[in-house]
Amino acid sequence: MNKISISGIKKLRDLTGAGFLDCKEALENCGLDIDKAIEFLRKKGVSTAQKKKNRTASEGLIAISKDQSNKEASIIEINSETDFVARNKNFQNFVFNLSKINLDQKGNLDKLMKSKYNNEENVSDALTNLISKIGENLTIRRCKYINIDNGFIGTYVHNVEKDDMGKIGVLLSVKTDIDFSLIKDFLKKMCMHIAATNPIAISSSNIDEYILKKEKEFQLEEIKKSGKAQAIQKKMFTGKMNKYFNEVVLLDQNFVMDDNIKISQFIEKNSKELNASIEIKKIIRFKVGEEI
Repeated sequence: MNKISISGIKKLRDLTGAGFLDCKEALENCGLDIDKAIEFLRKKGVSTAQKKKNRTASEGLIAISKDQSNKEASIIEINSETDFVARNKNFQNFVFNLSKINLDQKGNLDKLMKSKYNNEENVSDALTNLISKIGENLTIRRCKYINIDNGFIGTYVHNVEKDDMGKIGVLLSVKTDIDFSLIKDFLKKMCMHIAATNPIAISSSNIDEYILKKEKEFQLEEIKKSGKAQAIQKKMFTGKMNKYFNEVVLLDQNFVMDDNIKISQFIEKNSKELNASIEIKKIIRFKVGEEI
């Protein structure tokens, strides 16, 4: 029987990224044949990944990528079981690379999973291999893409771990005809506000009909319990709904950096100062693990 050399194990580790003992086992089972050992590790990795898929992964990272023209951007959430793994170099490199691929694939998750991760494997296989290597369930949970021709994209990452990766990510598209350099600061402040307040819609007319219907039903039921006259109940309902809009609608929210003005007033103020029209077109906000 041929003796397994340290150099042979090192070579297999360099090729696969697998652990020392896994490489040793693979070489032992494959008669020191490197190609067979690689296939052995691949099959073992798939098996290991399948066993871990039922484990909840609610930690991880949000990553954002943007093109140089500031007219396209993408956001992706990749989850791990523990925050410890979210700080792992291999995991962060994987997230960083997938964020770039996500921008190329315009936020299409199916296309992302089938995309080439490197010259030898696609994203799906790379994920399986990383699960085997790290020892935790990892999931590519969701991704989105945003673009605008007649304006710019603003981005922001909160609790940054590394290279546009963190715990909260925001994309914002704004229609305007001025230079990016003039509106850059406005975009950053708006994205920071959205990260902090998590609005569900830009305006009250944009709120999902089902969500709005349920909120109105809830408020009406609560007001009826007061036993007050119908005219007073009507005023109470208007007040309750205005308060609700102030909490969840972007344009109705108080600006986090100046509580004395609403976002609609902040936009109007900047429009006048820049002598330009500014219109919020779309917002996207991801927070790691929300609703898992």
